[in-house]
Amino acid sequence: MEIKNNIYKGFRIDICVVLFLIGSIMSVSHIFSQQKVIYAEKIQTIETFKKNYQPFTNPIVFVGSSSIKLWKNIEKKFEKYEVINKGLAGAQVKDIIYYADKLIFDYKPSQIVLYIGENDLKYPVNTADSIFESTKKLLTMIRKKLPDVPVVYISIKPSPANHQYKDKMILASKLIKEYINNETNITFVDVYKEMLTSNGGYRFELYASDKLHMKPEGYRIWQRILKPYLLKNQY
Repeated sequence: MEIKNNIYKGFRIDICVVLFLIGSIMSVSHIFSQQKVIYAEKIQTIETFKKNYQPFTNPIVFVGSSSIKLWKNIEKKFEKYEVINKGLAGAQVKDIIYYADKLIFDYKPSQIVLYIGENDLKYPVNTADSIFESTKKLLTMIRKKLPDVPVVYISIKPSPANHQYKDKMILASKLIKEYINNETNITFVDVYKEMLTSNGGYRFELYASDKLHMKPEGYRIWQRILKPYLLKNQY
């Protein structure tokens, strides 16, 4: 009888584990499904805007996550460079890859400015290596379709809200920088150091209350650092 009870208890525990795993998988699947709907709506907004507004011919396309999306008046900030903003709030690298045609290639850009990878940090499944590999995949895709178009990669910024992922971020940035340094026509632009204090601490005055998104002071640093890397023939 005791043996049967032990078998039953073991079986019951196994069933609980299986049910837990199924529940977790369904939960993650539901989240991904919601994200797809949200991104689909955002992409549709971009498509509608494209139909109603004639963009520059061969513009410099700024693309990436919310740090790009929330860059207000970016066209005026870089008015001599014919810039368009194709940021996708909340996007991970894989999302930019998936929507690359609509966000990048459809515009036949003369130059591409990327800010990607920060949203990937918070997901345990995304390691420094996997963030690097995803970034490499996107850059390879761009280089294959647009072999002569220069790309500017903005390093992941040091957001206080992401402090717990600091080591992952630093390693991912190191891997990406090493890769880019061996590539042609791709430039790694480091904003990380200039967004820290002289002692390596966070400059909280650069960030909104969520300690993630930037205030105008943060964007002014980016603008100053980026300008020398934008195409001179866009003046």
